[in-house]
Amino acid sequence: MRSSLSLKALAFAAAALNGVEGIDLAKLRRYGEMAESGLYPDGTPMHAPEIMASILAAPAASAEPETIVPEYVELPLNHFGKKGSSDGTFYNRFWVSTDAYKPGAPVFLYDVGEADGEPYVASRLRRNVTTTNMFRGMVDKYQGIGIVWEHRYYGNSTPGNVPITVDTKPEVFKWLNTEQSLKDIVAFADHFSRPNINYTLTPAKTPWIMIGGSYPAMRTAFMRDQYPETIFAGFASSAPTEAKVDMSVYFEPVARGMERYGAGNCSKDIHAAIRYIDKELGKGGKTAAALKQQFLGGGAEKNSHATFADALSTIFWLWQSYGMDGSPWSLGEFCNYLETDPASTKVAGKDGWAKIKGAKFVVDRWASWPKFAGVVGDSMDTVCSGDKNVTAECNLNVLFTDPSSVSWTWQYCTQWGYFQSANLGPNQLVSKYNSLQHQHDICHRQFPTAKAPLFPDWPQTDRTNAVFGGWDIRPSQLYWSGGEFDPWRTLSPLSAEPWAPHPRAFTNPPRCGQGQDEDEIFGFVLKNAQHCYDFRTTVALGETSRGFFYKALEGWLKCFKPKKGGY
Repeated sequence: MRSSLSLKALAFAAAALNGVEGIDLAKLRRYGEMAESGLYPDGTPMHAPEIMASILAAPAASAEPETIVPEYVELPLNHFGKKGSSDGTFYNRFWVSTDAYKPGAPVFLYDVGEADGEPYVASRLRRNVTTTNMFRGMVDKYQGIGIVWEHRYYGNSTPGNVPITVDTKPEVFKWLNTEQSLKDIVAFADHFSRPNINYTLTPAKTPWIMIGGSYPAMRTAFMRDQYPETIFAGFASSAPTEAKVDMSVYFEPVARGMERYGAGNCSKDIHAAIRYIDKELGKGGKTAAALKQQFLGGGAEKNSHATFADALSTIFWLWQSYGMDGSPWSLGEFCNYLETDPASTKVAGKDGWAKIKGAKFVVDRWASWPKFAGVVGDSMDTVCSGDKNVTAECNLNVLFTDPSSVSWTWQYCTQWGYFQSANLGPNQLVSKYNSLQHQHDICHRQFPTAKAPLFPDWPQTDRTNAVFGGWDIRPSQLYWSGGEFDPWRTLSPLSAEPWAPHPRAFTNPPRCGQGQDEDEIFGFVLKNAQHCYDFRTTVALGETSRGFFYKALEGWLKCFKPKKGGY
């Protein structure tokens, strides 16, 4: 039967993100935010009470807590129109903390990226908040101003202040792209001031430091590269700057990481099971229908092979934020179940069960995991019974309806790609029915009336890389970092994939204004880590990584030149 677990119980604002065929990238972003704040997806603490108590943000110097409220700046929808013309404006939301500020100190801009900014405010700016995120500490360290910045078309930063929905017309998204969003920061920074501070806070007189992880890390790199007069320095954690349609490589670090973390038997068995499942689905008819019912219960048989493949991949949805860990379920828990023989209670050796008992044994064991139907239901916003004799909705083909998911789908379907299709080959963890064509179809099902050139047939990744430089950009005064087993590292300048550039990473701070050639990079890879792990104060190598940035920043700040804006 379907388990009672529910990710909808997240103690997190607007947490119910609706699923669709394929991985909901906005949902993964939400998991990442919770992990950075020291929480599992169900809202429970990741660490022991004494550890969580020790990371309470430092109290303010004054007795009264600082009042932090949402503020808005009016910006053009189109920054690149003809002089004298206008395509309208919108109001972009942001939040500011000044209680640590000393005159002349930097402004730190935390870029939220592809999400509603409101849930990030408490853990990034407020004091007396238990969080494992490092941003508040960074602001305090340099006695600076902290800003949380919301991306256009997310949260309340929408045209006409009208919420984004599944029914939003394609024409509304005309101005949603990375180029326009970067220029928003320039326009905002050039006029930034605070009524209680008698000091010029624009980039001409004050150094602006941008901090971002994932897509915001990409934006940090692009801002430093294209607008160095605005962003004086930056920290880019887990930045996949290379746009690519085929991101089947997403699952390769998962397989390598599982081997490193002692779950190599599990990854081998998942591989064997997926190969078996693909053959059974290929038979079609009653065979394929029975297999879907075996995993998800009555009603599952009506789903396509591709959407069933998406359901099978949900066991990996927590990987980039939690690795083998998690709650109310985890990949580690699943592997422990899969690798335990229920008859003998013996645990499989390093080669798994398939080599000894056959792939069907593993498939049957996977399908019998009591939590699986619940994991699929909560991940893809549906209800599956998990019992072939009980029919439920179990619709695996529903559209994204969460506003952030809708907006981000527009962005990756038009500019970035990142289609996480099956990693065919010796490490395959995902069904072959999760194909590039399937990922393409997700885009066009989400926006069925959108037409080219506004909405291209396939993401225009070649153009995107031509505009932003892909993984070859090396702006000065920028620090890069990544996790060894982060799926997004595969498309970052720190990528370890055989077809990636492989620049030499170094950690001695470069001089002010000193960029790097394409064969070297100022950056660091955290061992045994995943996505944006150095933004967490509880990760030991996170402190090491931040230390490299701090040492460099202290030197760079000495070079800042007021009026000219530095390098």
